[in-house]
Amino acid sequence: MTTLSGQASSDLDGDLVPADVLRATMRQHVAGVAVITTSDGGPVGFCATSLTSVSLDPPCVSFNVAAASTSGRAWRNARYGIIHLLNGDQAEVAARFARSGPDKFSGNLAWRWGPGGAPLIDSVLAWMLVSPRHRLLVGDHMLIICDVRKTSTTPAAAGPLIRHDGGFYAMPVRKPRVSALFGA
Repeated sequence: MTTLSGQASSDLDGDLVPADVLRATMRQHVAGVAVITTSDGGPVGFCATSLTSVSLDPPCVSFNVAAASTSGRAWRNARYGIIHLLNGDQAEVAARFARSGPDKFSGNLAWRWGPGGAPLIDSVLAWMLVSPRHRLLVGDHMLIICDVRKTSTTPAAAGPLIRHDGGFYAMPVRKPRVSALFGA
């Protein structure tokens, strides 16, 4: 029986996959869509699909942000931020925050200053007020592990927004039949 630790290292040595290959591969992964905001003398935010639950005790989540981006620079010293889980009908909001550049909070975006002095976007599926616990530079991104301080959820008829193969899609909310759950 061969285990991974028993494999010859020459089988694993070599070049890493190029960035475009990893990007194309990861586009096949379906992920929930979040907009993550904080304040850095003004509102700052970005679209993320890297949100993950880390721990229930203590309650922690994590996300990644491009270290050199405006949001990445803001999260280096941020005390609080808000993670917004988007409704299926908020693809335009996701696209706005997926772009680089200023003016993400201008125009027809409904938002206000929320808890912790972070921008709070209206009409989202759920939001979490977070405070960074750990910040770790990994390549060109920063992994941020946060304590969850407060949450709010709102039932959505449109279901959650997901990302796959470069596009945003509404995932329909379907209530499973109880008999289907138990094989009846």
